[in-house]
Amino acid sequence: MKEKTISLLLILTLSQYAYSQCESISVQTVSNFTPLPIDSLFESDGLRDGPDYLGATLYYPLNGKSNLKSIVLVPGFTATQESVSKWARYFATRGFICMTIGTNSIYELPNLRALALLDGMKSIRKENNRVNSPLYQHIDTSNISVGGWSMGGGGAQLAAKMDTTIESIIVFTPWLNAATLIQSDLDHSVPVLIFSGQFDQVAPPFQHADLHYDYTPSSTHKLLFEISGGDHYNVLNPNTVNGDIGNVAYAWLTLYADNNPCYCNMLLTDSLNQNSTASTYQTNLDCPTLSIANKEYSDLKTKIIPNPATGYFQVEFSESHNIEYIIHDSFGQKVKRGTISSGDVINIEGLPSGIYFLNLGQQEGLKIVIQ
Repeated sequence: MKEKTISLLLILTLSQYAYSQCESISVQTVSNFTPLPIDSLFESDGLRDGPDYLGATLYYPLNGKSNLKSIVLVPGFTATQESVSKWARYFATRGFICMTIGTNSIYELPNLRALALLDGMKSIRKENNRVNSPLYQHIDTSNISVGGWSMGGGGAQLAAKMDTTIESIIVFTPWLNAATLIQSDLDHSVPVLIFSGQFDQVAPPFQHADLHYDYTPSSTHKLLFEISGGDHYNVLNPNTVNGDIGNVAYAWLTLYADNNPCYCNMLLTDSLNQNSTASTYQTNLDCPTLSIANKEYSDLKTKIIPNPATGYFQVEFSESHNIEYIIHDSFGQKVKRGTISSGDVINIEGLPSGIYFLNLGQQEGLKIVIQ
């Protein structure tokens, strides 16, 4: 019954992104929105107190919807969670849960901020099961993104290396020690949006944000928006540069967290940067491979060898595309993701025995038995 339910959900997801809906999505329509009413929860309300962070505030939309997507934000060096609260309120007014967290010490380095984010994800999952919570059974616990400012942004990148089930990343003027940063530190498959400031003196782009973009693998979807004339702090307000960075962040979450490919085209350079608010705008997004317009994904002839599998399996399909894949367990939890070509091998060492489902692009889930 679970397998049929997952397949049906995937089919419904496909059908909702008809061409007519995609045609209505533009920079203008994304900019003109009515903010949703929001509310917030604190640890004093019963929100989990995680050991790897200090203090949390969870902002959520009052839209009556279930299956809400989430993002956890962590601040930068010596800063408190209040520094990223404008983004939290903004995301909530646009339909996402956003939890801000503090750090056990304001001097913590990015690696500990990464652990704080992962602990924050645990708290969001716990909140979905807290009977007295207004969000009880209303949270999509398999769909959580992370982000952060400055060292918190660096921590978000490191968190993606630790946990590839993170849905997406949004980082604001990210900082990692350029003297010790190596390319393998950012070798992950989680889609990442990077905001930087042209004249940032705390985390100069050429030493930080630009390296983050360059070191993130080319197979990982990524976008770099450098604010023209911006510094280290402009990014903390989603209304900066006429609201362009807010619109970009919303489109990014909607594309990846809501799995809505209609928002891909507006993230391309020519369609978005019409007001020249970005001094640098760079992305490797390939919208045809993300969009419903690429219907051949639903008709792929796919073979999994071997199946049942132990340790690894090979995926062969009828087209030569590089395709994003996601593996869910039998409870719908995302356990692995990445990008593959036909004939590539997927390593499944460490996954418990059981039934899993492989989703390639827009194709419905394929059953895999792991021994």
